[in-house]
Amino acid sequence: MVALASAGGLGWMFSQADDAVEVIVAAQDVGRGQVIEAGDLTSARITLDPALSPIPASRSTELVGQRVSIPLTAGGLVTEAMLAPEVLPPDGMSLVPVTLPAERADGLDLQPGDRVKIVLTPPPGQEAEGNPPFSTAEVATVSPSADTVSTVVTLLVPEADGPVLAARLAAANFYLVLDSRER
Repeated sequence: MVALASAGGLGWMFSQADDAVEVIVAAQDVGRGQVIEAGDLTSARITLDPALSPIPASRSTELVGQRVSIPLTAGGLVTEAMLAPEVLPPDGMSLVPVTLPAERADGLDLQPGDRVKIVLTPPPGQEAEGNPPFSTAEVATVSPSADTVSTVVTLLVPEADGPVLAARLAAANFYLVLDSRER
């Protein structure tokens, strides 16, 4: 009787293993808007649940070069809904990279999709008069800089604002203000 029960349990395990399929999972975290590279993806064998719609591992080369619309988390399943159909920046928009020293980035925990204000501050030693000028933008990507002390934030801004904002940021007299994430 015990042998029969064991054989039945083993048979069930083998039937479950036969139902497993190879699917694409993220090998590492990939931020929203970033281009998928071959090293960003790996595969895993899972038993499919009808509620899931992962991409078969056989399609992994098709994903390389595409952008992600929401952040991928290492070990998480990759689905079609996570891929960005549009190119960044879209028509009429520009990407402006900003290097934030640690003291300007600490506590913000910026994420792709966040809305921010770039507030211009007076040069050192000058007093601010009235409300300071600011621009609005959306965070496209966030990554550590080569020196790993600062953070590089790429901002998505209207095309007409890109050159003006870049010139203002070059003076390094600014702060980023994170707006509410509630939508």
